[in-house]
Amino acid sequence: MATGTKFEQFSEDLASGVHDLSADTLNWYLSNTAPDAAADAVKADLAEITQENGYAAPIDSQNGLSRTGGVTSITAVDATVTASGGTVGPFRYVVYYNDTPTSPADPLICTWDYGSSITLADAESFDLDVGTEILTVT
Repeated sequence: MATGTKFEQFSEDLASGVHDLSADTLNWYLSNTAPDAAADAVKADLAEITQENGYAAPIDSQNGLSRTGGVTSITAVDATVTASGGTVGPFRYVVYYNDTPTSPADPLICTWDYGSSITLADAESFDLDVGTEILTVT
C-alpha cells in the first residue's frame, strides 16, 4: 500500500484560490526523485521519469468533486500504465498536480510513495488505484 503525503504549499494555494478543484484538470506523473513536501511546490520542482515505452504523461485523473454535509471529496478514476516495447522506470512516486493554473504553473497537490523503486518490464502494468477519493476537505 502506498503512503500519501500532501505538499505543504497545497493548503496555501487552496486558500488563496489557485485551485478550482471542481473544474481544473488534475493529473498524475511518475517520479523516482524523493519529494520534499516542505520545499516542492510546482511540477518543475520534482523530476519526472522519461516518457517512453508506453509511459506518457500527463495521466488525466478525470477528477470530480462530491460533497456530503460539510465534507467535500476529490474523486478520480483508476488508470493503468503498461510498458510496451521496453521498460518503464524506475519510479517510486506517483505525483498528483493541477495542470490548469498558469501562475503558479502546475502546482503540486500530493504524492504517493510505493516504498521502493518499481521498473515495469515489457508488457507489465502498474495500476493507479485511487479508491473512492483522493483527498477530503472537512
